[in-house]
Amino acid sequence: GWLRTHHGAVAAVSHDQRFLENVADGIAELERGVINFYPLSYDEYIEVREQNKELLEKAYAQQQSKIQKIESFITRFRYKATKAAQVQSRVKQLEKIERIELSSANKTVKIKIPEAPPSGWEVLKVQNLAKNYGDLKVFSNVNFVINRGERVALVGVNGAGKSTLLRLLSQNELPSSGDIKLGHNVKFSYYSQESAANINYSNTVWEEARSVSSKLNDVERRNLLGAFLFSGDDIYKSASVLSGGEKARLALYKLMLEETNFLILDEPTNHLDFDTREIVERALLKYQGTLLIVSHDRHFLDVLAERVLEIRDGILYDYPGNYSWFLEKRASLIGSQEENLAAIPENSAPVKKSENKNSQAVNNFQIKQELKELKKNLSQCEKKISDSETRLNEIDAALCEPETLKDGLKVKNLMIERDNLDKEIQNLYSDWENISLKIEDLNAKISK
Repeated sequence: GWLRTHHGAVAAVSHDQRFLENVADGIAELERGVINFYPLSYDEYIEVREQNKELLEKAYAQQQSKIQKIESFITRFRYKATKAAQVQSRVKQLEKIERIELSSANKTVKIKIPEAPPSGWEVLKVQNLAKNYGDLKVFSNVNFVINRGERVALVGVNGAGKSTLLRLLSQNELPSSGDIKLGHNVKFSYYSQESAANINYSNTVWEEARSVSSKLNDVERRNLLGAFLFSGDDIYKSASVLSGGEKARLALYKLMLEETNFLILDEPTNHLDFDTREIVERALLKYQGTLLIVSHDRHFLDVLAERVLEIRDGILYDYPGNYSWFLEKRASLIGSQEENLAAIPENSAPVKKSENKNSQAVNNFQIKQELKELKKNLSQCEKKISDSETRLNEIDAALCEPETLKDGLKVKNLMIERDNLDKEIQNLYSDWENISLKIEDLNAKISK
């Protein structure tokens, strides 16, 4: 926000896509030793870059086809005296061709994170968790459950206790009080900046890359190493001479080859460029296991997270939505809290403690009764959504059957039913969101 109102020039290097979208009005791209300047916003730059990439790939394919034909002619007629002049002509033609090169950014690398057998429905249960360091209280009374397949973001200001909580959940540190229970058949991996300590520094990068059991062959491992910015002779470097960022990238590379069903990730994109981050994003989106992520990268969280846990002032708040929705909801929630505080008269008489306690108890009982009814409505709404989506899938499957397509009236009726179902599902999701918001507001009102 400050940079947008700054009247001077700004030059920034950043891997934060949302930051660049909000601030930059020109992009200088450094690639293969050349800087190309695009007087465009970041979104427009990405669009133009993709168009240029497609054109370059087509030109490269055409050029390679031409080169192969020339080389084939030279090989075939090299030793025929009658073709000597033509062969020489093509040799010169080959030498004059200015070769098109594709950068590593133009080479698509895909990875599928290996998955362990599915865990039980309840992956992680946290009850009355607290952590203190001496007199410093980080957080207390933390309670939440993460279920199978959920993608959860853990957020909060620096120093709120996010990394501390992850260390407790990953069993790298003990809580001051409370319980942490992993569900049935949960096999987790934990990545943090300290994960670099798990690297064997007597190995080379390539030896470390091969030390993890995986279905990938050596060529695929090397391609993936290239995507993580280890290419050429870099893979034969000793792990002991790597920089902090290189060690972090190698640790993340190794983690993505492990067989898991629950990933706990603390700032996984810190040392990744855009292309590598996209590879990681795509892999995590296809991952069927459970995710718990701490990141300052808003774009990364928007793409992946479906639920947000926020640590604020030592208390955990739960938001059932993506990161942008969380920011919007959090701003309105904090705003309403401030308005309520501002509405209290400065000279208002203090309420007697016993009276205050009784009124809170009555209020909490009424809220809990309302919560009980809302949760029942939420459960019914979720069942309706599930039933409607199941029927929608049945209709889609029927519309792919040749026998169905022969019957025009049946197709028409199915399409009408499908359209009605689609509208109904949208309304149900809207109802689900409204009920969830009411539940969240009531939870916030219950006196601690």
